[in-house]
Amino acid sequence: MTLLASFNHPVADAQRAFRRILKAMSEPGVMVSLPLQQGWGALSPAATALLLTLVDQESPVWLDAQIDNEQLRNNLRFHTGAPITAQQDAPFALSHASSHPDPAHFAAGDNLAPEKSTTLIIEVPSLNGGLTLRLSGPGLRETRAIAPQLPESVLAYLRSRPHPFPQGVDLIFTCGEAMMAVPRTTLVEVC
Repeated sequence: MTLLASFNHPVADAQRAFRRILKAMSEPGVMVSLPLQQGWGALSPAATALLLTLVDQESPVWLDAQIDNEQLRNNLRFHTGAPITAQQDAPFALSHASSHPDPAHFAAGDNLAPEKSTTLIIEVPSLNGGLTLRLSGPGLRETRAIAPQLPESVLAYLRSRPHPFPQGVDLIFTCGEAMMAVPRTTLVEVC
C-alpha cells in the first residue's frame, strides 16, 4: 500500500482550499488554484485537494474506471475515510474527460430531495482552448466566457440541461493545480 502526502498543514490548507472552492462555486467560470503541489498518482493536485477538502466518511465517492486504481482508493480511505461506491447517485463522482462522462447519468435530485444530487469532478486536459461557452445566472453580474477542453458528452449536457432547477449536477473541472466550477444554477450558451 502506497500512501501519498496530503496537505502540508492539514487544517490551514483545507480551510484555504475550501475558501477557494467556495469562490469558484459562487462565481461560475472563475479559475482558482488550490494549495497542493502534488496529486495522488495520476490525479491532478487540484482534484486531490478537492477530495481532501470536500469528502469524508459520510460522503460516498464514485470513481470512473479510467481513474480508479488501488493507490487512489487507499489514499481516499486513509486521508478522508470516504466510502467508494459503484452507484452513480453518490454525492461526489470523479471522472476523466477521456472517459466521456455523461452528467445526465448522475443523480440530479428533485424538488423533494435536491440534496440527492452529484458533484461531478472531471479531470480535463486544459481549462483553456476548448469550445467557448458563455455563462450567466446567479453569481455573475455579467456574462462570462470560458473555454475548458470538455468531452462532447459534457458539452451536450450543458447545451440541453435536461434537469430543471433545483435539479441538476454541479460540475467542477480540474487541471494541474487549477479548477473552475459550473454549478447547476448556471445558464450555459455555446458561442
